[in-house]
Amino acid sequence: MRKSRWGILGTADIARRQFIPSLQASGACELVAVASRDKARAAEYAKENNIPLSYGSYEELLGDPSIEFIYIPLPNHLHVEWTRRAVEAGKHVLCEKPLALSVEEIEELMALRAKSGKLIGEAYATLHQERLQGLRELFVNKELGSLSSAHGVFYLYNDNPQDVRNAFPCEEGGGSLWDIGVYPLVVGRWMFGEEPVEVACLMERDPLLNVDNHTSGLLRFPNGGQMSFACGMRHPLATQMTFYTDKYRIEVDRTYFSNSDEEYGFKVYGDETEGVVKSYTFRASDQYRLECENFARSAYTGVPFSGSLENTLNQTKVILALLKAANSGEFERV
Repeated sequence: MRKSRWGILGTADIARRQFIPSLQASGACELVAVASRDKARAAEYAKENNIPLSYGSYEELLGDPSIEFIYIPLPNHLHVEWTRRAVEAGKHVLCEKPLALSVEEIEELMALRAKSGKLIGEAYATLHQERLQGLRELFVNKELGSLSSAHGVFYLYNDNPQDVRNAFPCEEGGGSLWDIGVYPLVVGRWMFGEEPVEVACLMERDPLLNVDNHTSGLLRFPNGGQMSFACGMRHPLATQMTFYTDKYRIEVDRTYFSNSDEEYGFKVYGDETEGVVKSYTFRASDQYRLECENFARSAYTGVPFSGSLENTLNQTKVILALLKAANSGEFERV
């Protein structure tokens, strides 16, 4: 498979911290250019991050015929517009989550994908993590019993009014549910292997910023499984999930992140007297590098991509149902 050539729209911090180092560490991918609406800013960002080319507009980068793949880490409300424009320019697009905020937008992107033949993906690096892939296989094969319950949290502290996540209410893609609550949701749906049928939700909003700064919810699955989750932006950092079967409790620390420095894994607990009965470890890996490589492989060969538009559609339906449940105070159908 030939080396994929990438460009980035925008100079977001998430690209600097996570995407760029991983892409540059890959022998299968090449980061070619970055674009900003400010030419000087693009040049400075390119120099700081060892990117060969910089462009003073997004349109200029999209016009570069040598670039096949576009990564979009722009603010949420710009995702659909620039995904559409990049695909129309003949590029495959990997866009940060949330890719879209409505079912109608996702269906439009599905139609554009079919018309253009270009791959559109949502950047859930977590879905490319070998540890969670291993856990999912254990659940599929019932090696740890039947999964019946799960709980996931993602907490961090962010009360910065200048942060883009605090600039829009949750109805417009801001706040904790769209930004970090999506992680336990996407992992939980994956592990249960089915889509929830109804949800309940409690939401607390910051009185000044009007974003949800603490949200919790419950999902019910068709086969009787239940999952609870909580997310918030006024708490110490916490990123873990617990899964329960008829036999065991499985604890997964730092669930949404891989470890590129050393082995990592999860522990399986029996009853109170048994303690840890099994430990699973996985080789060190970088989930962001795997995501880039898997996306390019999917574009070149047609193999399924974990962050597909189909997954985005189902995930978005769950989030919209949670928002509805937060307003109604009742269980809502997905």
